[in-house]
Amino acid sequence: MLINDPKGHPNQDKEVKVKIPMSYHVRLHSMKVLTGKPISDAVTEALEAYFQTHAISHAPFADLETDPEHP
Repeated sequence: MLINDPKGHPNQDKEVKVKIPMSYHVRLHSMKVLTGKPISDAVTEALEAYFQTHAISHAPFADLETDPEHP
């Protein structure tokens, strides 16, 4: 499989497992408790903000519009 050969719809949710420093986990958990927002939603928002400011024009799906059902 090539890295530029993605499977599925570009806006389909894909679960990944990552290791983060405990301090980040504590912050994310605090946000969850204070806002009621799931940690996955907070991480998704953070990644979207990051990718908006660090756009990679040759990334797969970089030029596709966002699907309203899979923002």
